[in-house]
Amino acid sequence: MHESLIERLRPITDEEKKILEERRIRRDIYTTGDEFTIDRKKMLGSGRLIDIRTHARFIAFPKHKHNYIEITYMCTGETTHIINDGTKIVLKEGELLFFNQHCYHEILPAGENDIAVNFMMLPEFFD
Repeated sequence: MHESLIERLRPITDEEKKILEERRIRRDIYTTGDEFTIDRKKMLGSGRLIDIRTHARFIAFPKHKHNYIEITYMCTGETTHIINDGTKIVLKEGELLFFNQHCYHEILPAGENDIAVNFMMLPEFFD
């Protein structure tokens, strides 16, 4: 990945600043229900079939699933994912990881130089 893109993704986001202050994931940013399903209505812009955001660093992201399809691209560093309570995957720079909307996974804490982007797509995107 071109260094100028990495430099645009590297700054600590407002979400990450809150994580560093509070040392917790604020579920209300991602979901409205008791089950930790990350909601497309909260993550994708209104009327959009696809959107992109950086992965939040500095804290473990608890077991969850999505009601959309997600592709994670590892820009620099690495992240560790635990899939369906058992399979451990270390995603390294340049690699992609695909999640359908039925897969549960958790993500171990990422450091400052572990930069990933999440592509979030509604299933209709592929129609």
